[in-house]
Parts: sequence; structure tokens; C-alpha cells
Amino acid sequence: MKPYVRSASGLLAASLLPFFCGTAVGHSWPEQTFRLAPNGTMVGAPGFERSHVVRGERPEDSIVWLIPPNGREKVIQPDDKIARPDQRALNEGSYSEKFPMLKVAAGDFVAIKYLENGHVSRPELSNPTKPVNRGTVYLYGTTENDLSNYNMVDIHLKWTADGNGGDKKGRLLATRNYDDGQCHEAIPVTGDPEGITTHRQAMIGANADEPVNGGLSCQSDVQIPFDIPTGQVFTVIWVWDWPTMNVAGVPVPPASYDANSPDSGKPYVTVPELYTGVVDFQLVDPCDDVLGDVKGPSCGAKNGQNKNVVKFAKQRRPTVAGIRAQMLKPFLVDVPQAGAGATAATANPTDIPVFGLIGVEAPQFPLPPAFFQPDNQDESPAAPQPSEPPAPSAPAPSPTTPPGFVGRPDKILTVTVTVPATTVTVTQSDTAPTGTATQSLPSSTGNAAPSSPSPSGTGSLATPTASTDAPKVARFLAFPKAIRARRAPGQWNY
Repeated sequence: MKPYVRSASGLLAASLLPFFCGTAVGHSWPEQTFRLAPNGTMVGAPGFERSHVVRGERPEDSIVWLIPPNGREKVIQPDDKIARPDQRALNEGSYSEKFPMLKVAAGDFVAIKYLENGHVSRPELSNPTKPVNRGTVYLYGTTENDLSNYNMVDIHLKWTADGNGGDKKGRLLATRNYDDGQCHEAIPVTGDPEGITTHRQAMIGANADEPVNGGLSCQSDVQIPFDIPTGQVFTVIWVWDWPTMNVAGVPVPPASYDANSPDSGKPYVTVPELYTGVVDFQLVDPCDDVLGDVKGPSCGAKNGQNKNVVKFAKQRRPTVAGIRAQMLKPFLVDVPQAGAGATAATANPTDIPVFGLIGVEAPQFPLPPAFFQPDNQDESPAAPQPSEPPAPSAPAPSPTTPPGFVGRPDKILTVTVTVPATTVTVTQSDTAPTGTATQSLPSSTGNAAPSSPSPSGTGSLATPTASTDAPKVARFLAFPKAIRARRAPGQWNY
């Protein structure tokens, strides 16, 4: 069916796709949460997402929240809710003794775990024009726990890192690559034609004290802001933006609901596809015994200062380890909403795990080792950035093209994330916990390897023993004209 396009009179561009069309191998949503110690180790018992559902207990289509939903024209409507029905309100049935809310302290880092279900291990053959980073995960935080009246367009790409975007009731905490650089599925009986899983098992297994051939779940690591009061429930909204692009090899999705004309010569979205999930965290005193041996970063702090400390050490148990880059860099994908001066979604190729695919429209399989980032879990850390808005910043220099880079690096803007103007001391060691990156900041007012997933994309997260087509012009928002006029154009400048 030929798509409708916006004419000179301003008609809405939309394409009506077949009922229940979809490209996903399987579904993904947040399923577990863990506190992360300063050295990157997951500690304590896991928490779960709001209204946790065990995989297999009900159809996945009733658990996953897809916008736009299947069976409808592929445009985002103004009243598309941000979360599935049972995740909108926080009530007594949202958590249980068996599936509890994770208790954390302000300033804690947490891991939000999910299964990749083939989107990382087998993406190129099934979804060749998806972004190379497998989509961008946006993490939004708020103390407004009831999301019943919130729509996707109220939050996503509206809330900003400084808390002044949209209705100012929440903030953008971090951006992550859906492909976290290490997660993968077990190799199915049909083999591993793309070679991603084979590469990762060899890379991770070479430095691990546990087997990883059963697969490894993905994670989005994020820091709880220091200004969330003790006793408060802090809600994090996980938004996975995974559009279909007009060409292969696009590094990251645009950070805008508008698309470019093909005449511009720039990549544009043909089908929007977003998934969301909601997790909550109960804030406790940083010295509370419920936190176990690893207390909150403010415990014992002097002179009213909060101490933001990352002491990432080389990890030999990947199933219970955080990810170094995520603990040290909140915006792995730089977006205008992050407030660091970017006018479009950009990424440093060194932050994209399979960076060799950038600009490559017809890769050969299996992918060669030069297409992958090296294992950097134990490298000296870059300077961290706290999740405390606003964050004064100064541009960091663009990196050189990584070894083995192929394609069109001149087409990619490589804007790196900046850091606050505070004193940073960095050292590193192969053994915990002596490698440190430390900042002293003023107070602000304001796992687990999954069971082996089948080729169909099913699976589950096991609890580990943690240590102590192409229209002329495409638009994807079904807004009335008056609202359209208020949106800033031109944010898809790759």
C-alpha cells in the first residue's frame, strides 16, 4: 500500500502497515534491578520492575508495551500512554514479597536488566536497517509515581537532563545503547551466522571465572540522583527507541519525532518503534543496615557534601557485574535533551559496540573481529559525570577514528560526553577496589545470566548469587497543526 504523504496543504504523513506486522525476534522489557557497588559488582538481592510478570505466565504481547502498537497506522498519537495499563499507577499490587521494589540510597548506581532476544545476537540478517547501536535506551526519572495521565509525548524527548523540559516533573537521567557491548544469547542449534555471539563468548570468557555460553543478559546502568529524599519512591521510565531507518549503517536513532526528506541525503525513519517499561526504587538512609555491607555513597560524608565515587575494578563474573562505561558516562548517546550543546543525536564510534557496521550497507558475515570494540571493562576510567542537573560542561575533543573502522566516518558526528567543572582524580588497578574516579559534589535541593533463550526469542532472567519505505516526507506524530507549529525542526542532522 502506498503511504500517504504530507501535501502542500499540510496533510499528515502516515503509512498503514499490515495487521500485527513486526520485525522483532522476541520481546524486551526491564525485568530485574540490582544495586551496584562502587567497584561495579552487583550486590544484594534483586528488585523487579513494576507489576512484574514471569515470562511464560501470560502472552508476551500483553506484557510488552509497543508504541505505535501493531495493527494500527504507524504514527505516534498524542494520547499514546507511556506505559502498559498495569504499570501506570503505583499501588499495593505493584510489588510483592516475592518480587520486591529495590531499596537504594541517593547516589547509588543501579543496573536495570533485560533480555536482548536476538536484537543484539542476530540483528543484521533479520533487521538490516535498524540502527547500529540497536536503538537508544532513554532513562527518565521522576518522583511523580502515578503515570496514569502521562503520554509518550509528554515525557520522551521532552524531559531534559536539567529538569526544565516538558512539564518539569521529571528529568533525563541517561542514554544507553540497547546493545550494552557484552550481552548475547546462547548459540542456537542453527548456528551463529553473524558471529556476534561467538565473538562475545570468546572475549568475555577469556577473562571470566564462570561460563558464559548460556548467554548474558543486557543492562542499563544509571545513577539515582543525590537530591531524592530518603523515604521517597523514585520512578525510572525505560524507553527503548528502535526505529527502522531508510538505510543500513546508521549509528544511532534521531532524537526527534520528525523525519528528514530523502532529498536531504540524510538518514530518516521509515517506521517508528518504541518500547517502554517502569521500575521503582525505594530510597532509604545511606547508612541503613538494609543495604548490607555496601552503604550508600553519602554514608559518613562530611561537611554536608555528597561523595560520588566509582572504583570500577576488573570483573571476572560478568553475570553479576555492571558496565564500566555506563557507570562513568551517563550519556553514551548525546542528544539535545542532555543539555551539552548537541543539536542532534550523535555518538562517538568508540561508544558503539559493533562500530564497524557504521556506514556499511551490505556487511559480510560472519563479522570480522575488527568490527567489534575491545574488552575495556578494566581500562582506566574516563572522568565520570554525576546525574545531578544542571551540569556545567565544556566540549571534549573528538576522538580519532578507531582502528578497523570501515564505512563513512566523515558522515558521523562524534560528540563526546562532557563532565562538570569539578576536580577529578583517576587511577586504576586490576584488583578491587583501588581503581578510583572520585568527585566531591555539593548536595542538590530541588544477575544474572538468563536461561538460554530459544531461537524464537524466549527466555528468562535467572537470579544470580550476587556478591555482598520511504515517503517523500515522513512524520510520525499525529498532532493537530497548532501543536506541530511549536516543535523545533531540524533535529535529525547526522
